[in-house]
Amino acid sequence: MNSRRRIGLFTAYPETTHVRRILKGIMTQCEKYDYDLCVFAPSVHLSFPHEDYVRGEANIFELASLDRLDGVILDSVTLTGDPDDRIQKRLLSRLSRYEKLPKCALELPMDGIHLIQNNNENAIREQCRHAIEVHGRKRICILTGTQGNEIAETRLALYLDEIRRHGLDVLPEHIVYGDFYYFSGDTLAKKIAGNEIPRPDAVICAGDCMAIGLVDRLIKLGIRVPEDVLVIGFDSSDEGAVNQTTISSYEPSDKEMGANAVDYLRSLIEPEAELNPLRHEVSAQFHAGASCGCMTDPAYAMKHFRDYLYISSYNQADEEQNDRVGFGNFMEGYVMEGFTASGSAEECFRNIHHYADLLRPFQAFYLCLKCNWQDMDDMRYDGYPETMQICAARSMTEDRSFFGKENAVAFRTDAMLPFLDTAREKPSVFYFSPVHFDGVLLGYTVLQRELCSQPIINVVYRNWIRYLNNALEMSRIRERLQSISVRDEMTGAYNRRGMYAMYRSMVSEAREGDALFVGVVDMDGLKYVNDTFGHSEGDFGIRTVCDALQSIARSNEICVRSGGDEFFLIGIGTYSKGDEAGRSGDFSEAIAKHSERAAKPYTVSASIGCAVFPDYRQISLDNALSEADERMYRYKVKNRRHRSV
Repeated sequence: MNSRRRIGLFTAYPETTHVRRILKGIMTQCEKYDYDLCVFAPSVHLSFPHEDYVRGEANIFELASLDRLDGVILDSVTLTGDPDDRIQKRLLSRLSRYEKLPKCALELPMDGIHLIQNNNENAIREQCRHAIEVHGRKRICILTGTQGNEIAETRLALYLDEIRRHGLDVLPEHIVYGDFYYFSGDTLAKKIAGNEIPRPDAVICAGDCMAIGLVDRLIKLGIRVPEDVLVIGFDSSDEGAVNQTTISSYEPSDKEMGANAVDYLRSLIEPEAELNPLRHEVSAQFHAGASCGCMTDPAYAMKHFRDYLYISSYNQADEEQNDRVGFGNFMEGYVMEGFTASGSAEECFRNIHHYADLLRPFQAFYLCLKCNWQDMDDMRYDGYPETMQICAARSMTEDRSFFGKENAVAFRTDAMLPFLDTAREKPSVFYFSPVHFDGVLLGYTVLQRELCSQPIINVVYRNWIRYLNNALEMSRIRERLQSISVRDEMTGAYNRRGMYAMYRSMVSEAREGDALFVGVVDMDGLKYVNDTFGHSEGDFGIRTVCDALQSIARSNEICVRSGGDEFFLIGIGTYSKGDEAGRSGDFSEAIAKHSERAAKPYTVSASIGCAVFPDYRQISLDNALSEADERMYRYKVKNRRHRSV
């Protein structure tokens, strides 16, 4: 058994620069202290406009077995954005029942949870110092986030204080609130170009997205950057590093914050254990770009270009970028889902197992599905069933690679993963990601990696999971359509098409000397029930007859609804002539019991005729059924039964 401590991180959209940085800090410290890390993360922002999709993604938080975690880190910045913050409130409600579980929140406070703050003061002040001391700018405009937002207000206060320390004033018109997104910068650029506010010679932005929107629009409006207006951002984002005019920006202390969170949890989990804090320098947080006139570091830009080769976020305020359909724009439009086709379940599992190779580097990959994942009537959105099954596994370090229904491994869901406690030489990170279609729960995936492995979970994995979701859904639909084509929807019995398909299969598997058994059943008094009690009661009677017939069916036999209130029972195997009367008697007893249990104001009964043919090869199925039908009719006449009585 694995005796390591286990930290759980709850975050969202893990491919973003912010989450990647806090993960680096968390993973660095977990590796130092020999802790495993479990990451529970929706793959989209919680503000994603498709509410059902977000619901399906955020359901991964319900999977976490809190009593199997030694400490919890909440990435507050990403755990918000859905209507009324319902997802965050639900998570906090769960956590409130685990008072003794060490937990902390990052950067933004959460009720009753210890806060680990992001110490960005020096970097924020350096933004101002760089504009004033290095580039000599004096008319400075500040573009911060949403008014009332704690991060936006804190950064604004620090900007104003640092500028005033340099003996400069900031005009009221140059204190601008935005929303941390591109449109804020775009709007400010139009105001500057339109002389709605005095033109500054520098703009300090509290976020890179706003800086990108500002720079791109200023240039389009004929204002030179940085000659006329210098721009400095904050975040050192991938977008800023690869923008046409690269953004000079300061990197937040996210990595240090993540590391401090692990240290805090360690002080509670192992009070006597030594701490080994992460050290960093503010000077390393500045990344020069063209927006301030400093020379861009080509190695830094190239690294971000490689990390962000697939552009998942672009300046939507720029008409040209909106009109230009690139590969990233196409993929991020979620167009592919509308065209994805899928084969059988086994084919899906085989492909999932094969293409898991695209997720390297990893130690293991697991696809965990609910046991009835193909049931289209199970519309579960929230929570997970008590048991799950691993339907595909790909391991690089263990002899644990398999796929398919026959090899599936069932386990209790509260274990999260049956191999989580397996003894390992080094700690690992386990990424738990939801598998669903439009919010309807199917299961989840687990990607196990070494803590030191790069790259951290990224856009490739997110899109890989999207394809997996769609493939499974198409497999479910195909299975449903196949079932409808061969089965009767009301009773679940085979229809005539299904009967002939199954009979061909039975013949192909038959052995020398096998006999053919057929039974024909017809409900009594259906017209009377329909006319007297209504057609819904007539349908109930039909289903009751089918249930009674299926209750006496053997494993080698099929039950068929041939139409209306008539059913067949067909089997190839070991039969004797004595089975004709014996099976008729079995059915009569079964239908009597079913009718009694139903306690209806009418009796559900049916007539049956059975026939056994010693050599199945000597008679056609249709002729055999005709013989049994005649016997059923004689039974009905003998017992004075009729459809309408």
